[in-house]
Formats: sequence, C-alpha cells, structure tokens
Amino acid sequence: MCDEKKYRVKNYIHFDNRKKFRIVKDYVTNPNKVALHSFLPFIQFTVRFQKYIDIKIDKKSERPIKEKLRNIMYAGHLDNFIYKYYADEFLNKKYNAWCEHYEIDDCSIAYRNNKKGKSNIDSAAEVINDIVCFKEAYIIVGDFKEFFDRIDHRLLKERLKTVLGVESLSKDWFNIYKSVTKYGYYYKAQLKEQFGTDKQLRQEKRFSYFNQLKDFREFQRETPCHKNEQTFGIPQGTAISAVFANVYAIEFDSGMKVIANKFEGRYRRYSDDFILIIPKKSINLIVKNSQVKQIESEVKKLAQENKIMIQNEKTKLLEFKKGVIRNVDSGKNDNLDYLGFIFDGKTVTMRGKSPYKFYRKAYKLIGRAVKIKEKKKLKKYPYRKRIYGLYTDLGISSGDFGNFITYGIRAQQKFDLISPLTDNRILQQIKHRKKKIEKKLGYRLHTRFNSN
Repeated sequence: MCDEKKYRVKNYIHFDNRKKFRIVKDYVTNPNKVALHSFLPFIQFTVRFQKYIDIKIDKKSERPIKEKLRNIMYAGHLDNFIYKYYADEFLNKKYNAWCEHYEIDDCSIAYRNNKKGKSNIDSAAEVINDIVCFKEAYIIVGDFKEFFDRIDHRLLKERLKTVLGVESLSKDWFNIYKSVTKYGYYYKAQLKEQFGTDKQLRQEKRFSYFNQLKDFREFQRETPCHKNEQTFGIPQGTAISAVFANVYAIEFDSGMKVIANKFEGRYRRYSDDFILIIPKKSINLIVKNSQVKQIESEVKKLAQENKIMIQNEKTKLLEFKKGVIRNVDSGKNDNLDYLGFIFDGKTVTMRGKSPYKFYRKAYKLIGRAVKIKEKKKLKKYPYRKRIYGLYTDLGISSGDFGNFITYGIRAQQKFDLISPLTDNRILQQIKHRKKKIEKKLGYRLHTRFNSN
C-alpha cells in the first residue's frame, strides 16, 4: 500500500485541474488504466542560474559573470501522480535491489529513497575523508554534459527491462516510457502570452488553463505542441526522470566500480557529478603517470560506450599528497570542488558563491524593504518575517529544512563528525552574519547567535 501523504497536490497551473490523490488513486494504481492513459504535453520553462566570482562580499564590484540555463518541464496533475507512483512504488525499489545485488549501492547516491537522512553534505564529507585516509591519492573528478538531454532512448529501454527484470516492457510501463521519450510540450512563455500569468488566472479563480480536458484537446488541434522527434533526451523535472537517469547509468556505474575495486579505490556519482579516487599505494610507481592517464582514458571510453558525454573542460586529474592537492596536467596547486564544498588538501569550506548568494539576496530584500518603508512612511520595515526567517538565526528551525544558516550548521557538524582529520571552516564563512544583517537593517537583532 502506498502512503497517500507523499502524494501532495501541486499548486502549479496546468492543462488539467488539480486533484487529490485519494480521488484518482484507483485510476493511478490500475495498470490497465495507465496502459491506455493519454499523457498531456509538458509545460517547459527555463531556470536561470547565475555563477559568481569568488571575491569578498563587501566589494561593490561584485557581479555575476555567467548565466547557466536549465530547461525544466512539469507534467499535468494526474500525470504527475502516475509518474510518482511508478517511480516510488516500483522502479526505485527495483533499482535499489539491482544496485545491492550487483554491489554498486554505494556508488549512485542521488535521488535514492533508500538513502533517507543522507544528503550531498554526507556524500562530500565521506569522499573527502576517504581521500585523507588514503594519505596519497589520485582523483578524477568531472561531470556529464547535458545528462538528461542526451539519454539514448534505446539504451534506456534496455536498461529499464534489465532493472525491472523483464524481457519486454508491460503495456503500462511502455506507455510511461513512451511519454518521457516521445514527449510533447508547450512553452510557458507562449501560454502566458495567450492566457495570462498564473497570478492573473488565480485572481480570476482559475487553477487550470482549461475548465475541461475537451477544451484543451480543441486548443491542441488548433495549436499543436512541440515534440521531441530525436532518439535521445528525456524531460528534466518529472517525478520519474531522476530514477530513469539512474537506471540509464547502471552500466557506467558498474564499470567505474570495477576500476575502483581494481585499485582498492572509491567511486561515487551524484546525478551528473562523479569522482574516482585511486590510492597511490595501488599504482605502479615506476610508470605512475602513464598508468593514471590510462585510467583516465578508461573512464572516458566507458562513458562513450554508454553514450554519456563527459565535459572535458570540467574534468580534472588531481593528486593529493602531503596535505596539498595538485593538478596533474598543469602541475599547479588546485582544489577539489565537489558537491558544493571546496577541499584544498587541508581545509574544507563551502563554495565561495554560496555565502555570497546568501548575503546578496539578504541585502537585496533589505534594500527593497528600506525603499518601501521610506516611500510609504512606515514605522517598521515590511518583509520583516521573511528577512528574519531566511537570513537570521531566528529562522534556523523554520519550515521543514530551516534556512541557509541551518545548512551551514548542519554541514559543519557533519564534516566534524565524518571527516575529523580535515580543518572544517564552514561556519567561519558566515560567522559575521548577525553583524552584517544588523548593519544593513540599522538596528540590533535580539536573537541568540548560533556558532555551531
């Protein structure tokens, strides 16, 4: 029996109306219904990420230097329940069992429902602790290029059958597979222009673009959706896409584990980020450079065989020795940048952009509050609850996850516990947060400062 509490109604506006899971549960859990289900086109929008220069926060010259775009697609409300049900109740369980059987369970660490309580913090701390414990090691780190966009449909289908333990996909599974490979989609911007913004629709008490699905079908006939006509690519953002991506990578993960085991090393993959650690004691010291380069070539060949593209510009071959990390290709000192943390061979910190973004967003919101207060001649700042909740220690316990300060405290504690041999300076990066926020607000905050 599935836990209905996990199936929450999404608030976004789509082509169908929002539904509670208990209303559609019999439909979603019926394989015959799913086999004949007509999936709606996705709605696509672009998320923009800004990359920042790692410089001191107080400089006025700070500006984002690069914008990264990611196309996200979200499914209709009923479709989303189907994807989530088949992902959580079937595929993820089968995938976990397959990984355990073939002894790669510790290799793939993202989107795993059997890894509850663990996060990127745990994974980064474990990897860095492994490096230090090896005393001397070679490290190959990199990531996949456009992972979801390049997933080969034929290989995905074969690996789905492998993980599910079947010779051919059942009709319901084939229909789901087809819906995320030969999918249709509309651009959010196009819908916004034609129907108005989500805010406007909600003001009109409308929570769907159409009152009935037959109205959408008429619209679809007049305005056909875009289609993925390629033999590769799945949408990023659906409830089943992440586990599909993990299933797709099973042969790559297995091959990387073989390489790691051969040299008594470690291999980890977190979605499209991977790391391979080879202790120097397992390398032939006479031909160490050529042997390490050969391992690097094996990794690239393995990726090519599995139709996974590795970003050459983001792939690094590093050497850890005597508390220093050196780039093997350039011969210069370097850092390991892994899952949001920087390791220089001795100390561990968050990526510089993480605290920078924290302060930048805080200052921006406080600046907006100052302008509104002055303009409207208010006695107190607007957005106080939001400012305190997101950017001060008052918000450490707010919501399900707290705020960025909560994340920093948790990271410090986890690294101190899991990687005790490194100098973990995570909280040092935001130790002046109270003073800085008070300076921007112009008054003191009566809150206890949490140093750990």
